[in-house]
Amino acid sequence: MLDKLKYIPEQRDKTAYYASDCGKPLLDMYFSFKGVEPSNPPEWYSTLRWGAGNGVEDAIVKIFKSNGIVPEDYDQKAHGRIDIEREGVTIHGYIDAKMIDGTPIEIKSINNANKWDIKRYESNQPRENYVGQLAVYMDALNVDIGHLFVASIDGLNRFWFDCNKIGERTYKCGETVVELDKIYKRWADLYNNHVLKDTPPDIWEYRYKVPVEEIDFKSLSTTDIGKMRNGNKVHGDFQVSYSPYKDLIIKLQGDTLGYTPQEIEFIKEKTKGFSSKLNKW
Repeated sequence: MLDKLKYIPEQRDKTAYYASDCGKPLLDMYFSFKGVEPSNPPEWYSTLRWGAGNGVEDAIVKIFKSNGIVPEDYDQKAHGRIDIEREGVTIHGYIDAKMIDGTPIEIKSINNANKWDIKRYESNQPRENYVGQLAVYMDALNVDIGHLFVASIDGLNRFWFDCNKIGERTYKCGETVVELDKIYKRWADLYNNHVLKDTPPDIWEYRYKVPVEEIDFKSLSTTDIGKMRNGNKVHGDFQVSYSPYKDLIIKLQGDTLGYTPQEIEFIKEKTKGFSSKLNKW
């Protein structure tokens, strides 16, 4: 029964940027603006994770309201909408919550099984795209401080970061610094010089597969090498691997999905003895 389930996404034309576009690959945004159908749409089970994330957001907003941090009547759609223009492009967004004094709060959930992601937050290094999204809201509201709340879906890992404006459209959250002018100019260049001119941006901004001859295998973990030797992992940029346009980008880059038998043989030859405790290969 499960193999018959499908996710049918809501069809919406992209006509402007959203604050949540911070950090998105240029090609992903370009294809979205041009109405290109995703070559790799989400599977139905991916929506379960999104639903869990929405549940985290709803739950913490209720907690904030009951503790007098967020107004009881705050509604994201009614009170959180932003509409601004920067560098000639339109930007929309919805602020998850606002404190009593109007300070914006961005709420994110993380996979409790992703220990590396959690370690990053423990090291005071929130994701740049999350900070960028919050910074856009701060810029729209013209405030110098905002807050980022991040929690694992099971609630066992919780993080609160203050985000401060430290310069002209420059914001620091934990150890992560975001310069909005760079983001705005990047968006303006994409829209004016590529979207309007029907010219795709740099297809090599992120690479699906680093040529095996260029890989520094000694810099990789034994786990990753083992997966590569078995053909279960490709060494490249995750932005392509998780893109809804993954297959289309791979085609544009002239690559093949996964490693060819010849590439796997090359990898195996270069990583002989990789699992040795002495690691002398």
